[in-house]
Amino acid sequence: MKATTTTRPARRMSAARHAALTAKLEAKHQARELAYQARQDAAQQLVAPTPEWKPAPRLTMLPGGLNWSAQQPVPAIGATIAIEHHGHAEPVRVAAYCHVAGFLGLIIEPQKPQRHGRQPRPNANYAFAHQLAKAA
Repeated sequence: MKATTTTRPARRMSAARHAALTAKLEAKHQARELAYQARQDAAQQLVAPTPEWKPAPRLTMLPGGLNWSAQQPVPAIGATIAIEHHGHAEPVRVAAYCHVAGFLGLIIEPQKPQRHGRQPRPNANYAFAHQLAKAA
């Protein structure tokens, strides 16, 4: 009598667990990439610091120890925020970061176009923490 080989079926992972593991691995790779970028930016700051008023696409490209005096966290690039301009809130989009005299600033793009006949205000595309509109 010949013995039959019995094998058990392969264990399969559920689709939900596979998606969760894939997402976790992707987040780990992204965190590693961000840490690498931060180390590269810190090394670059030692060699050639970012000048004042110049745009920086990441916070890590700016020198450390900058002041942000608002209660809310620093907005991300691409976020739409409201700044106070002549007593009313004006929506703007954050385009980049900058620094001036030890303070962190935002380089902004207005959502509403300027009216004709008005002179653009100086430093119109810069905003700092004290200019952010207070949430009601």
